[in-house]
Amino acid sequence: MEQMKIDESMRVPIDYNDKELALAIRELKPVVFRDGDSYCTLYGPNPQMGIFGRGDSVSGSLADWENDLRERLANAADDDEVVNDIKELLRNSGIQTW
Repeated sequence: MEQMKIDESMRVPIDYNDKELALAIRELKPVVFRDGDSYCTLYGPNPQMGIFGRGDSVSGSLADWENDLRERLANAADDDEVVNDIKELLRNSGIQTW
């Protein structure tokens, strides 16, 4: 699975070792970036195919991303490349999926 390329000038630095972050965020390390007045969080090739969150703040964007992650894990088709990649990464990390 290919991660969307986000220009460095748009990226928001995240400390993925921060214990305050959800375990899935720490393990999957989605990209957080600015889009106008919004913050976006993405894991995947683009917002339409990937796991995507948007909010007025970094924490809002991460929370929206976690909601999309849970929904996609619960409802993904067997051929969903992004979800299959996530399941494998989480399984290799010893994290149970929802």
